[in-house]
Amino acid sequence: MNLKDLVALFIMVFVLIPFTIFSQDEKVSDKLENKLEYNLNGVFSGAGGKYYLRQLGDEILWYGEEDAVSPTWSNVAHGVIKGNIIKVKWADVPKGEIMQSGNLVISINSNDELVLLEQEGEFFATDSWTRIPKN
Repeated sequence: MNLKDLVALFIMVFVLIPFTIFSQDEKVSDKLENKLEYNLNGVFSGAGGKYYLRQLGDEILWYGEEDAVSPTWSNVAHGVIKGNIIKVKWADVPKGEIMQSGNLVISINSNDELVLLEQEGEFFATDSWTRIPKN
């Protein structure tokens, strides 16, 4: 084995292999962190109304309304779940009278409880949403 071969071998063993292993570990940890353990499909009560949530993988969609017949407000939202945090963009829709929009950061405490952490805009929210059990 000549000097060139030894240098190439050294580079492979001490430079490339640890980098490859680290890179693989990082990919595995990213997958574990983004593994979804929640099922948020259902109806939740909170923030002065009912929210109809649909989870599609790591995305969340909702329709919320104060009252089904004559709401002062009604809104839709779309967001992304990462770990136990949901970040959503919401906007009121013309079924209600109020026309606001903004962003929310919500903590998932469990499949049955969500807690508001941060808000931008005038989302007149309570601190949490609780799943309404099916009858």
